[in-house]
Formats: sequence, C-alpha cells, structure tokens
Amino acid sequence: MIRINLLSTKKKRKLNKGVYELILFVLVVGFVFVSCFIINSTLNSQILIAKTEVDRLNKEFKRLSKIKKEVDGFKKRKEELQKKIDVVKRLKQGQKGYYEILTNLEYAMPEDVWISRFDFNGKDVTLSGASLRTASVNEFILNLFATKMFDNIDLKVVKKTTVENIDINDFNITAKIKIGG
Repeated sequence: MIRINLLSTKKKRKLNKGVYELILFVLVVGFVFVSCFIINSTLNSQILIAKTEVDRLNKEFKRLSKIKKEVDGFKKRKEELQKKIDVVKRLKQGQKGYYEILTNLEYAMPEDVWISRFDFNGKDVTLSGASLRTASVNEFILNLFATKMFDNIDLKVVKKTTVENIDINDFNITAKIKIGG
C-alpha cells in the first residue's frame, strides 16, 4: 500500500558556512569588546585609586612642608640663641681671664712700679709703665715669671727720664699669656 503523507513536513534548512563564520566573528568581536570594557573599567578604577592616593600624599606633603618650615624656624632660632650663649660664655671666660691677669699683675708689682698702659689681645700682653728704681723693674719681671701665667717675657725698652728732679725709669714689656696657668 502506498502511503501518502498529507501533512506538510518542514524541511530543515541547512545554514551554510558563511553564516557560521559570521556568528563566530560576531561572538569574537563581542568577546573582545566585553574584554576591553572590563579591562578599561579595571584600569579606570586603578587610576582613580592612584589619583586619590596622589591627592592624599599631596595633602600630607603640604602639611609636612608647613611643619618643616616651623622646624627650620626653630633650628634657626636655636642657632641664633646658641650664638648668643657662646658670646656670653666667651665674655665670661674673657672676664675671668682679665681678672686672673690683673690679679697676677697686682701681686707681681713692687710698690714703686706703676702701669700706665695695658694692652691684651687674648694671647699677648703689652705693658708700659714706670718705676723709681731700675731694680724694681727687674723684680717686676722676676715676679711675672713666678706667677707662671706669663711666658716669653721680653723687656723691650727701659728709658731714664726726669720729672720734677726725680729720676724715673719708663719701660715696655711684652709677654705671652697662659690663662689658667
């Protein structure tokens, strides 16, 4: 018997290769586009994080710069104060040096010797004075040696002059000073 199918049958349509390639191309392009979008979003978020960090570090830098200026001001002020303290110390030491020198001169001077000029430059002393007797000048020099404060004592000049019929011996002495000696 013959069978006849009156129902229509759909024929399966076969897609040709070009359509498959087109679909594959669209999928690859879509994948690349989605990948680029994801990478771009990730990089944008990293850039935003980096900008935020840079802003935070710039604020911190400004804050620390102000503090550094204050610290530099304090250092400068400290140096100025230290210079003033050093000047006061030098003056105090110089004062002590003058005291020692003058005290030793007082003990070394015989009664008939007087000093008319005293120059001190920190290391050397120059004395100009007068005496009634030549022996008193010699005694003065020996007494200066005995103090152990004066070194390299050099009698430069001894001149005899007469004032109101009195013989006076004018002298000049130079010596090195040993403070604290």
